[in-house]
Parts: sequence; structure tokens; C-alpha cells
Amino acid sequence: MTAEREHPTAIGEQVVMAWRVENATTVHSDLTQDQDNQNIEATIHTLKMQRLSEYEQPVYISPMSKASLQAPDDTLFPLMDKVKEFLANDCQVMLILGDSRAGKSTFNRRLEYVLWKFYSTGERIPLFINLPALDRPEKELIAEQLRTHRFSDTQIQELEQHRHFVLICDGYDESQLTSNLHTTNALNRSGQRDTKLLITCRSQYLGPDYRIRFVPEAIGKYNRAADDLFMEAVITPFSKEQIEVYVERYVPLEPRTWVKKDYMDKLKVIRNLMDLVRNPFMLTLCLEALPNVVEGKSGFLKLRVTRIQLYDTFVQHWLGVNKRRLQKHKLGGGKLSAFEELLDDGFESNGIRFQQDLAAAIFREQEGRPIVNYTQMRDGDSWKASFFSSDAIISILRGASLLSRIGNQHRFVHRSILERYPLSQRDLIVEPSIIQFLAERVQMDSRFRQQLLDLIEQSKTDNDAACAAANSLTILIKAGVSFVGSDLRGIQVPGADLSGGQFESAQLQGADLTRVNLTRSWIRKADLSEARMEGVQFGELPYLEEVEKAALTALCDCGTARQG
Repeated sequence: MTAEREHPTAIGEQVVMAWRVENATTVHSDLTQDQDNQNIEATIHTLKMQRLSEYEQPVYISPMSKASLQAPDDTLFPLMDKVKEFLANDCQVMLILGDSRAGKSTFNRRLEYVLWKFYSTGERIPLFINLPALDRPEKELIAEQLRTHRFSDTQIQELEQHRHFVLICDGYDESQLTSNLHTTNALNRSGQRDTKLLITCRSQYLGPDYRIRFVPEAIGKYNRAADDLFMEAVITPFSKEQIEVYVERYVPLEPRTWVKKDYMDKLKVIRNLMDLVRNPFMLTLCLEALPNVVEGKSGFLKLRVTRIQLYDTFVQHWLGVNKRRLQKHKLGGGKLSAFEELLDDGFESNGIRFQQDLAAAIFREQEGRPIVNYTQMRDGDSWKASFFSSDAIISILRGASLLSRIGNQHRFVHRSILERYPLSQRDLIVEPSIIQFLAERVQMDSRFRQQLLDLIEQSKTDNDAACAAANSLTILIKAGVSFVGSDLRGIQVPGADLSGGQFESAQLQGADLTRVNLTRSWIRKADLSEARMEGVQFGELPYLEEVEKAALTALCDCGTARQG
């Protein structure tokens, strides 16, 4: 029995039907793709408008920079011009260095604002990335940031494969990273379009071989650095001309009793003040605090203003403004009674103590990582609740403090505010800016000096005080405090930096001086008998007059003291 042949017309109809089904599927796929693209563009537009609306920088002075840390200061160029060059050429990574408070974050936000303002569909998408806020920046830099902006996983995959990015990564040092983000995120490799990576970092955070953390790897050449794909710039301090322009723009922002001439006269006359305010944060702080700092004082030529004075005045001013704001508001029952309790006990002093305790907890619990994530359900029983719970007193103090919040993330408005307070929570030897800052406080605050001395004394009997004692002695030495003839028997200061210290005839019997730096220190007639001195750094062979044979034996037997 033979199969019946189908009629040609039927075959034609089947072909047409198949074509229609296939074409309908293609059309549907195209429509779906168009809808996805429209959704992505809508989400990008929403992000653009959000970031533009959030930008606040009433006074902005474009920073100058130089090509490297070693470059002379007479070869400066506008940083924004160098970044525009980076965006236009074939380089993939640009590193921007600068001292603490040099204006790196301010520049990053300005760059993001400019790029978003002139963004149009199909161009590079600027992503400002606060590195300390991400959990895995070394692996999911783009995806994790896009998720915070509510992009779906499908959209993220589409964007990573088909769009260009400018990643503006802020706070490499604050996130305590050591990895090469370009390499670990496999940027500009298969599956990704052209990506520009700009990273800012404090100069003090980096060692001599820092470039290995930032220079891209050459594709196809294992462990070979592609130096031709890397650029670098270092933000330089404000010039006197830039400071004057800044003051000129600052004065009209709100009604003030001082005019530009008042500020400039004080900046020029008060000793070392012009050098102190050569970065935007310190300059803003100074302009806010200076009228109160000099109020009632005369003889400005002899007046000395320090960062400590500016910070303390600014914090007091900030808390005072918030206290008056709360007094004008109609507070609910619980908050009203809490506010009145704070007023009775001293609102400003409680506010300062709250911020000190929070800074100490951040260094103790998070090793100094500045961002605190808090949700009531997850963290209600943790240390974070003492600062971020809904308790009325805590809520008022938090709202009046120098803190900012984005969603569940809390942080001090600037890292230097956080750096005012730590002492016993971590090894500060690797944080020279903090050490210097606290040394200035010693020079003007006798109570703080005594507090440090007490911590050193406490270390004689309390092993847990060793870190605080090492920090304290380091700070005191940097402040110029002499320990000639001091009784330091049994102190525990492992790792302290005592370079340049005065310890003539000091009693250091049984002290823990492990890994201490004694370079250029004066230790003539110091008694070091039975002291622990493994890894002590002298910088050169020490000269010790033999007071006791045991002291000299203790020094010679340590065996591991290294020479410079």
C-alpha cells in the first residue's frame, strides 16, 4: 500500500504557516528585545536623574595634579584635563592619588556629575562606586554596584556584555583592598565591552611597589604588566590663588558677618594657617570654624590655629546647630523627654561622646572599615544597636552627629572625622596622618596627654592595654614629649615607633620593646635589663654606656635587633 501524496496546495499552506510561526517568533523576539532595551534605558535614565539630583557641591575648585609622587611640583596640570585625556585614549586604568582630605572623593563626584550631565544613549555609563560599601568588589564590581541601583540580573548581563562603562572607584584604601581590581574582575576580557577604570587612593596607604595593584595585565602574556594601558595622577595642595577663589565663592552662600577680606586677612596673618588649609576639606572646616576660633582674641601674628582647634570648634558648632533645630521642632512624647534629658546632661558633650564611642567601635569591631550596615532584624542584638537602634536618645544623637546614611549604610561624613577618635582599637603606626593629628592634640590638651601616659602605665599590669600603650607612646614621641629619666619599667609597647625619642637614663627594665623602632632615639644610660627586644630597629649600631652588665647583656643577647 503506497502512501498518498499530499496536495501541492496543502504543502504550500504548511510552508506559509511555518514561515508565519517562525516570523511571528522572530518578531516577538525582536519586540521582547526592544522592550528589554527600553526598560534598560528607562532604568539608566532614572539612575541619571537620581545621581544628578543628589549632587551637592556649593563650592568647587578644580584640583591641580602632577604625573607621579616623584614628579616636581612645578609640572602641574588640571586633573580634569588629564581624566578627559584618559577617557579619550586607549588606556584602561587611571590611578588618582592624594593625601588624606586632598579632595579625591569630591573630584570623583564632580566627574560623575559632569559625565551624567552630558550622557546620551549608547555612550559610556558612569558608575560611581564607593568601594567600602561593596561586599565583593574584587569579583563583582559592576554587577554589585548595578544591583544597588535596582537593575535586574538580566539587565546587568545585557549591560556587561553590550555597553561601555566608566567605573569611578572611590576609597580603595578605606576598603582595605590589596587586589588588582582590573585583573580580578577580568575587565576588557571576553564577554565584556570596553571599560574604563578610575581608582582613587590615599598616598599614605601605598608602599613602593603599589603599581602592581593597579596596572592591567597584558592579554595573552601571563603575569606581564601592560604599562601602556595605565595612567597616574597625584592631586596637589591648593595654591594661594585657589584658596582665594574658594573663599570668594564661599562667602555669598549664606548671610555672614565676615566678608572675603576678613577671611583672607586671618588666613594670611595667623601663623601656618594658610599651609594648614591647602585641601578643600580643611579649608571648608576652617571657614566654618574660624570666626569662633578667633573670637575675642588679638595679636593674630602670635596666634596659632591647629587642626584640632578647627575640628573641635566645627563639631561643637554642628551639634549646637542641631540642638537649636530640635528645640524649634515639635517632638513627640518619647523624643521630647529624651531630648530634655540630653539637655540637662549637656547636649554637646553627649554628642561628642556618642561619636567618640562609635568611632572606637568601628575600629574595634570592623578594623576601621568606615561603613556600618545596620538592620533591626539582623543586627538588633549586636554592638551596632548601641548606635543605630530606634531608641529615642540614640536616634537624637545619631541625627545630630556628623553621620550620613544611604539606605541601611551609615558612615561619618568624612573619614577624617572618624580618624579623630581611635586610640586603643587598632595599630595606628601604619596611619601616619592619624598619629600626627593626635600628636597635635597632645600639644594643646594636657588632659589628653595624661590619658596617654595613663594608658602606658596601665600596660605594666594589663596585657590588653599593649596596643593602646604602643599607640600612646608613639603619639607622645611625635608630639615631642621627653622621657628622660622616666620610670617605664615593665611597659608593653610592642611595635611602637619611638624614632627620635628622648630616653636618656630611662628605666626600661623588663619592658616589652618587641619590634620597636628606636632609630635616632637617645637612649644613653637607659636601663634595658631583661627587656624584650626581638626585632628592635636601631637604624645604626647603638651607643650605650654600660651602667649595668645585665643591661648590656640584655641588649646584646636579643640577637634579632636589626641594623639599618
